[in-house]
Amino acid sequence: MDPSMAVIVQFHHGQTEDGKVVLSKEVLITIDDKNHSITLKMIEGLLMESHKSFKFIVQATPKDEGSLVHWTLIHEKLNVDVPDLNTMLQFTIDQTKDVDAHPTQV
Repeated sequence: MDPSMAVIVQFHHGQTEDGKVVLSKEVLITIDDKNHSITLKMIEGLLMESHKSFKFIVQATPKDEGSLVHWTLIHEKLNVDVPDLNTMLQFTIDQTKDVDAHPTQV
C-alpha cells in the first residue's frame, strides 16, 4: 500500500454504562495481500485516554470454504493501574462473529 494514501476509519464500539457512544478513529497502516492481513493504528478514542499506543492486526487465513481470523492487539498502557482489556477482547469476538454471520460473495 502506498503510504501517501492514508485511510482513516471510524468505528462505533457500542455504548458505555452512562449511555455515551464509544467511537474510535484508526489509521490504516498496512494492507498485506500476501498474508491476508491489515494493520490499524488507533489515533483517537476512549482507549487513547489510558494508552500510549494501540494497534490492531487482523489476519484472515483461508481454511476449507471459509477463513480463520486472528486478531492481534498491541498496546502500551499509560501506567500499571490501567485495567486489562477484557471489554476490547469481547468486542473483537463480537465483531468476528458478526462478520461470520454476514458472509459476502465475491
